[in-house]
Amino acid sequence: MSLPDSVKLDLYRSMVRIRTFENGIRTLINDGKAGHVSFYTGGEAVAAAVSAHLVKEDQIGSTHRPMGHLVAKGADLKRMMAEIAGKSTGTNKGKGGAYHIFDKEVSALGANGIVGGSVPMTAGYALRNQLKGGDSVSISYFGEGASNQGGVQETLNLAACWKLPMVFVCENSSPEEQTMLGHKIDYPQLSINDISLRAPAYGMPGESSEGWDVEEVYRIAGKSIELARKGGGPTLLEFKIHRLNADEDSEYCPIKCYRDKLMLEGVLTEELDDKIRAEESAEVKDAMDFAVGSPEPKPIDAYDDIFVEGA
Repeated sequence: MSLPDSVKLDLYRSMVRIRTFENGIRTLINDGKAGHVSFYTGGEAVAAAVSAHLVKEDQIGSTHRPMGHLVAKGADLKRMMAEIAGKSTGTNKGKGGAYHIFDKEVSALGANGIVGGSVPMTAGYALRNQLKGGDSVSISYFGEGASNQGGVQETLNLAACWKLPMVFVCENSSPEEQTMLGHKIDYPQLSINDISLRAPAYGMPGESSEGWDVEEVYRIAGKSIELARKGGGPTLLEFKIHRLNADEDSEYCPIKCYRDKLMLEGVLTEELDDKIRAEESAEVKDAMDFAVGSPEPKPIDAYDDIFVEGA
């Protein structure tokens, strides 16, 4: 079933926004105005397609590559950029940085520098949704390395036992062969080709797919999110992606692939593409200017927002 043109263009714009935002971060880093960030480049189709099925109240738990997830969820670009630059106007007052950034206004409730660390946390959101009633769902993002982490396996089991309204989204960035620093690993960390094969062992559905085909991700994610909304319990999804540089030359670039497809269909024109990219570039430029012009946190602020037991 073909998607409406409006949905296709929304998916394309979301991917362009993510890539443009991350390129803005690259500029700040090169100018010495931001620190280290683990980029999401190459995974844009996953974040854009999953979030297209979510509403503000649906929660997401992210990874150490959270920018695409938060941008797609609708987080404020200015405050995100300020957070990455360590400014007091950031979403977390400059204290969280890229690896612990969150934006509660859009229920983006936690990136995590710990491998697999946000997965059990996201199940907590799902349990809250279940106890409260309603149809809110929680999305847990993690990578292929985190899929082997004990807490992730325990969460898969618990979510299936309790039929929690959540979807596990594994972004596998070693889709063809398992490598480390560009070299093939003789002793790989996965004994299976598809991580979703683990799903039946926990009594939940699972599916693996290419993560650079945004319409395929949209279809698969939509089915799983709808199942969770209706009380059908969790699903384990795996999307195979390629980590890319900032350009769009790769055959696995989700933006390039979708741009070419939409051009052939006549949904996208050169003029419309230029307009979308110019609008997103302007938004990111405003965010960068806001971040650079924002004040640094005061030293005394380090003592705010700290939980002290017994206080």
